[in-house]
Amino acid sequence: MKFRCMIILAGMSILFLSGCATLNKEQCLRGDWRGVGWTDGMNGEPAVRIEQHREACAEYGVRPDQKLYMDGRAEGLRQYCELDNAFQTGLDGKPYRGVCPPDIHPLFLRYNNAAYEVYQARRQIEQLHDNITYKYNQMESRKTSKEDKIRLRRAINDDERKLDDLRNDLRDRERWLDRLMAEARRNQRK
Repeated sequence: MKFRCMIILAGMSILFLSGCATLNKEQCLRGDWRGVGWTDGMNGEPAVRIEQHREACAEYGVRPDQKLYMDGRAEGLRQYCELDNAFQTGLDGKPYRGVCPPDIHPLFLRYNNAAYEVYQARRQIEQLHDNITYKYNQMESRKTSKEDKIRLRRAINDDERKLDDLRNDLRDRERWLDRLMAEARRNQRK
């Protein structure tokens, strides 16, 4: 439960910090550099992120406290680098940026990559499905010529074959991900 709350908080922080500038005027002036660092750590941001904050806050005459930021980021990274989070971040479409300690890095990378591949396969299926739906709608239009309807039908058939292949690929990737998740659970029990 505690882990889920942290994930939700991190997700909210992403929304809070998103935009063109990494921080707004109020955040810069508040100067909660430990909190900003923690949020960045929880989101798996590399240490160079502080440079983006420095640029965002320069126009307000504020300079980040690097020590507080790095202390907070280290705390956030300890939670981010839990192996369960490798799966969750990958399934959420967030690739790993190589921020975990060397003893955890290889497994985190492996687990995140497998989960991220499942995410990408699901997105491809969703996009192809949307494309097929769009073509069906075009076919149904009274404005579509008979020749265009024939062309659209062929394109739909091709897309449906691709969709079958993608679904098979997704099943394989999900099976592999299930094996890795089982492996992670076994290793946690040891």
